[in-house]
Amino acid sequence: MPADYLLSVDLGTSHTVAVVVWPDGRTRPLLFDGSPVMPSAVFLDPAGTLHTGKDAERLALTAPERFEPNPKQRISDGTLLLGDREIPVTAAFAAILSRVARAAIESVGRLPDAVLTCPAAWSEQRRGALHDAAAQAGYRPVKILTEPVAAAHYYTSRLSHQVQAGQPLAVFDFGGGTLDIAVLERRPDGSFGVLADGGLPDLGGLDFDAALVAHIGETVKQREPEIWKRLENPNGASELRNRRELWEEVRGAKEMLSRSSVAPVTVPDMAQSLHLTRGELDQISRPLLSRAVGETQRVLALTGRRPEQLAGLFLVGGSSRMPMVSKMLHEGLGIAPTVLEQPELPVSEGAALALTATVPVTPPAAVTSPPANPTAPSLGLPPMTPASDETVLLRRNGGAPLPPPRRGTVHTARRVPPKWIAIGVAAVVLVAAVAIGAWWLLNPYKQRPFADGLT
Repeated sequence: MPADYLLSVDLGTSHTVAVVVWPDGRTRPLLFDGSPVMPSAVFLDPAGTLHTGKDAERLALTAPERFEPNPKQRISDGTLLLGDREIPVTAAFAAILSRVARAAIESVGRLPDAVLTCPAAWSEQRRGALHDAAAQAGYRPVKILTEPVAAAHYYTSRLSHQVQAGQPLAVFDFGGGTLDIAVLERRPDGSFGVLADGGLPDLGGLDFDAALVAHIGETVKQREPEIWKRLENPNGASELRNRRELWEEVRGAKEMLSRSSVAPVTVPDMAQSLHLTRGELDQISRPLLSRAVGETQRVLALTGRRPEQLAGLFLVGGSSRMPMVSKMLHEGLGIAPTVLEQPELPVSEGAALALTATVPVTPPAAVTSPPANPTAPSLGLPPMTPASDETVLLRRNGGAPLPPPRRGTVHTARRVPPKWIAIGVAAVVLVAAVAIGAWWLLNPYKQRPFADGLT
């Protein structure tokens, strides 16, 4: 249990999620515009102010050239060109982390110590960019934990799945821009170590969006060739706006198809809406997902383990929500994956659980925190992740978690002997029978025979 508040931030390619751990051990996601998932997008206005999240997406409709939806994907570039200005990628990260910091301060009254997550394959230079961005945003020195290790702690701590020492666990992190795969091993001390990692930097949710846009484009090209020409090669702010609206429509339809069989798509300047079906999505997705399954098999082979030896296959990241993902992994590996209805959340909460656990984490990341504030308010309820109807049904306990027992303490349940239960039941029945008999004998309103009433 933490001695103080702890903030955990997963700054993803498409979305950012942040969780606060309270001194009593509860975890609570921060909300941004009413949602625990904030778009990792930035917009630079003419005055030089960086806007983030949904605000950035709204402003992008006015000036698309000043908008960057996925700054994390541009970390290798070092800078972003937004309108007529070039800014460091760390400045975009800092703006997102500043937004998270303001939400944390509103929730607990101050900015707690923080842990950030990153892909397992990130170099020290890239991790240094996160450290720099956090410092620019006003954070105290942060800890950095790899995303698969964080997910593994969520899998065992929050979902209560058993992973024995020496057993491998596979984490399939399918985000908006990249696919990251890692196979971890549970160590005797309870920590996790990465046995092998890999992935596909050119495969993510955005690639599915592009394939669906191209599919829709074939229909638009046949019906309204001029409209498609403007959408495919926009010229000017208005046409750029229409192109972005089309991509948003397709992305929304893709997400809807995770829950239904048909989804409408409104194409800018077209009078009649088009439709996408689950079958079309599956057909378009299969070639892309075949690469993902093949990469998962390759990473697992690097460890010398077989699929049936895995303690589990845990799917995280927003793109894991597509039903075809778990279906094809099940077909390719022969094991049923575990996926949540909101797969964006486990990495952030898992990092928080890792740092507040009694066992070491990998890499070691002990947080030095100031003494707990006994007067700190305890607001809100612990988070709940709804169960998923895909592959494995999971339901989390909605109540606040109990504090862990002291080491060496043995809790035994007290059982009442069956004979005392039988005696108690018999006594209750006897008392009830006596009460009913007494009432019947002494009831002054008991009906008498008619003949008695004549005398």
